[in-house]
Amino acid sequence: MVSVKFSFEKLQLIYKVGRLGFSAGLFVLLLSVYSISSKFLDPYSYLVLGIYSFISFLILLFSEKSYLYEFLLDELFLFLLAVKGVFSYTIFSLFLFFPIFFSSLFLNRWQGISVLILSYSLHIFYFLIERGEFNLLQSFLNFLALTLIFLISQKIRENMEEQKRNFEELEKLKKESEFYKRLYEISANLAHELKNPLASIKGALQLIKPERENEKLMKILFTEVDRLDRTIRDFLNLSRPMPQFRKRINAKQVVETVCNNLVSEKSCKVEGEDVWIFTDPQSFNSVVENLINNALYWARSQVIVKVKKDRNLLELRVEDDGPGVLEEDKEKIFEPFFSRRSGGSGLGLSIVKKFVVENGGFILVERSSLGGAAFILKIPVGEFDESSDS
Repeated sequence: MVSVKFSFEKLQLIYKVGRLGFSAGLFVLLLSVYSISSKFLDPYSYLVLGIYSFISFLILLFSEKSYLYEFLLDELFLFLLAVKGVFSYTIFSLFLFFPIFFSSLFLNRWQGISVLILSYSLHIFYFLIERGEFNLLQSFLNFLALTLIFLISQKIRENMEEQKRNFEELEKLKKESEFYKRLYEISANLAHELKNPLASIKGALQLIKPERENEKLMKILFTEVDRLDRTIRDFLNLSRPMPQFRKRINAKQVVETVCNNLVSEKSCKVEGEDVWIFTDPQSFNSVVENLINNALYWARSQVIVKVKKDRNLLELRVEDDGPGVLEEDKEKIFEPFFSRRSGGSGLGLSIVKKFVVENGGFILVERSSLGGAAFILKIPVGEFDESSDS
């Protein structure tokens, strides 16, 4: 992630310092030449360089961001210096690479194109002013080189922005992981505190002989006690450390088994490839069940589960054709007890999140191509001897 930390802001500062260093250094060099002999350059060149150095100093001092006018001025001053003979046409052409490259890196696409167009125009003016004619072949080659520099800079910018987004996403996931790990510890303590009193209440109720008039009341009590018992079991699953027992399993095969065993009028279709992972089979099976059950609950008619390997990651994509997840719910949907589902405990997706966090992966929610929600789970496949794959 070094390239991410080496941010646009640092590059902008380096370019501003470089601009000032170039202009001031060239100014001092010309003064040295002038001190030896005054016949080399006229005072006009010193004036241009002096103004350019002063403007470069002001930009460095007062301008934090980069603006279009800076790069247009760079090109204009380079043109004036070339016309006055401070350096040759070849050096002028090479120097133009810098404002084109960095403007394309720091500014938006259209501003970068404006800088590129001005560079084309200055090339044409140079030929007309200095040589009195337009050299088509040489101009074409220069235009081609400038365009390539612009396109390369655009590609570098896209890569840097993508790396920056990935870095920010990883930082966000890291903070989430720390939060959920702490939450699981709290869940474990709470579950253990509730488990023993609930067991005592349930045992006491079983010893009580209900009268006929209290039979309905006792039935309600047993139902609610059972519901609390299930919730605490889910809590214990949520808080229990990941089992150390791991084995090599076929992820697609697990998904197909879960889909085939579910009783639902809605269809559950599995697509993709065989992907072998090294993990706890029971925990992974629970995760698949929770994701597919959640999708089937919200689906109108179908759920599609796609399994594939993305480099060293298993990608599990569970899609449905339901109403989808509200934008404001995407950050809360994996929190314990958050549920839009009638009668749901709100712990199923929390258990999924816990498994993903402990396996060093991540899970996202986005819009499905079917119109509903798409849960995308990615975890490392784990370390095992792939030569034994069959």
